[in-house]
Amino acid sequence: MQKIKWEKKKIRPVLWILAGVLLTELFICNFSAWKSLFYRERIVFDNLTAEGDGAERLQNTNAYILGEGELTLHAGLVDKKLHNLFFALELPEDSLVSYTVELSDEGNYYAYSLPEKHMVSTAAKTFYTNIYPSGRVRDITVRLRTAPGSRIIVNGLYADARIPFVFSAGRMLGMFAAAFLLYQAYAGGFVFREERKAGRKREGVFTAAVFLLLLAFFWKLAHINPICIASPWPHHRQYQELAEAMSGGQVFLDIEPSEELLKVKNPYDTIFLQAKGIDYRADYAYYEGKYYVYFGVVPELLLYLPCYLLTGRQLPNYIAVFFFYSGFAAAVFALYREIIRRWFPKTSFPLYLLLCVLTVCGGNYLFVMARPDLYDTPIMAASMFTAAGLWLWIKGKYKKGKGRAVCLGLGSLSMALVAGCRPQMLLFSALAVPLFWEEVIRRRELFSKGSRKETAAVCLPYVIVAAGIMYYNQARFGSVFDFGAAYSLTSNDMTKRSFNLPQALLGLWHYFFQPPLISSDFPFFTGNQIQSAAYMGKLNAEYTYGGLIACNAVTWIILFAGKWKEELKKKGIFAFVLVSLLVSVVIGVVDVTGAGILQRYMVDMVWGVWLAAVLLILFLVEKTQHSACVRPVMLLLAAAVLLQAAYGLGVVFGNGDLSVNVRTSNPGLYYTVQSLMTFF
Repeated sequence: MQKIKWEKKKIRPVLWILAGVLLTELFICNFSAWKSLFYRERIVFDNLTAEGDGAERLQNTNAYILGEGELTLHAGLVDKKLHNLFFALELPEDSLVSYTVELSDEGNYYAYSLPEKHMVSTAAKTFYTNIYPSGRVRDITVRLRTAPGSRIIVNGLYADARIPFVFSAGRMLGMFAAAFLLYQAYAGGFVFREERKAGRKREGVFTAAVFLLLLAFFWKLAHINPICIASPWPHHRQYQELAEAMSGGQVFLDIEPSEELLKVKNPYDTIFLQAKGIDYRADYAYYEGKYYVYFGVVPELLLYLPCYLLTGRQLPNYIAVFFFYSGFAAAVFALYREIIRRWFPKTSFPLYLLLCVLTVCGGNYLFVMARPDLYDTPIMAASMFTAAGLWLWIKGKYKKGKGRAVCLGLGSLSMALVAGCRPQMLLFSALAVPLFWEEVIRRRELFSKGSRKETAAVCLPYVIVAAGIMYYNQARFGSVFDFGAAYSLTSNDMTKRSFNLPQALLGLWHYFFQPPLISSDFPFFTGNQIQSAAYMGKLNAEYTYGGLIACNAVTWIILFAGKWKEELKKKGIFAFVLVSLLVSVVIGVVDVTGAGILQRYMVDMVWGVWLAAVLLILFLVEKTQHSACVRPVMLLLAAAVLLQAAYGLGVVFGNGDLSVNVRTSNPGLYYTVQSLMTFF
């Protein structure tokens, strides 16, 4: 009987949440549909005229072939109070039509334009729009614009139409997850309070299920921008071209530079090259008359070259990014499990899963996975090796017996391989100092006569990997320390870049602290085109969606690290947190100095901030688990998670990059999601 009462007590809040979410979905999310049921008159504009500058009307039909101009629909002498418009148009499949409505009404004698909107053939709700005129409408003009040569059939224009009811399971699931998380935080539910059980098998099955769902999500996300799958840009084939070159025993590409490029005094001034009409390969490394690939060679040796040698086919970049992203996710799950086992054994299993999912679905990582291209391949490979290396190091730190040297060796190998992916991220190897401080300095368990095997396991992989990379650098650029990034034919002459304190400070501001530009329209975040009158120099910058600390609400906890300094020291993780954050800052300076300020570069440094934040969250939850502060702490964490989800959505659907974004490359999906976010 007590068990039945307990189960009812446990399930009742979930049912109330489900009921509230269902009512929200039915009535609030479909407010326009319900409202349109009560419009008294369905209006058909019989006096509709259609004409267009350059638009050709097919004989005896309502079909128009658009030219360079626009197709204009006009309804005059309306003299009615209108609430919405419905465009009865037939559009080409997968086409996008932009339109602007112009009205004159009782409050405005002269016509005024409403904001531009869009229709997509695959999203039925985009053919409807609510309007809010000032009194009775006198005239309506609609201007339609789409790709030249498109065929549009105009069946009519209607007002006060019944807007379709849309029940979205995905939208409802999102609302339920948010409400359930907030309830758990408020009630101190199992997500936050239940201690980790010994039932490893059940936990393992559940973890595997969550991980597989994440892989499916990553795969879908990789296809959200079809242009990245097609990868039409010539300079994005560099890894594939290097595979062909290496299969022939050479490290330079089989691309002959133009005669003009060979003769020019400074081939790295690409603005000069463009002005003079000199042919060059953008974003390739050019050195002494030959083209090279300056991107890290490890992804080439692991994926691209074997694929080419074994199958004769080239590996698409998006597959490589998906592979490394999946490996990164697996490493994060393993690393956090090891951290919890060693330092926070009372952490709840659901909280462990939540932190894993939060990390791999952080906005900066989602940005990469939604745009999987050449540039993101080495970045995600380095992220995977960094997380895996830390996991193996921590595992080796606490492991006894024969397996210890193996773990330490594999950890060092993984960390060393970062140099062959994204060299600046090798700085995360500095985490070995606080991690092994006790073993090296106090207990002399490493780097001593009695630990030759473990010492060799830690150091030898670095030596071997360094030797290989140095040989590769020497063969290409005549220097073991030259990775070739400075020879990139990019938007600025990188051979002349050097450390500049004002530029470094500006870069750190944008990389870490720049607030996001928030909009009231979907996707609610706007790309910040970086400009600064304070820095009077050539600034290589594209756009960002805000600084990684400013926009990742979960990381705000690092601002309180100093408050818990002594307790963190007793736990043995204060130095680890501090070094992790410091390395991220140093990498930020390196990126600004060596290349500039770009959104994708944030992935180089975001790992250190995320790792520090996760350690502090685990510490705070353990500290407050049985205190009066537990409820506000959990509510703050839940709110941070929801803000994190909103930022991730905004970044994935954001339009900062005008060449690669969901709105232009996948308009059907973009405007379908937008319609689900528009209720009034």
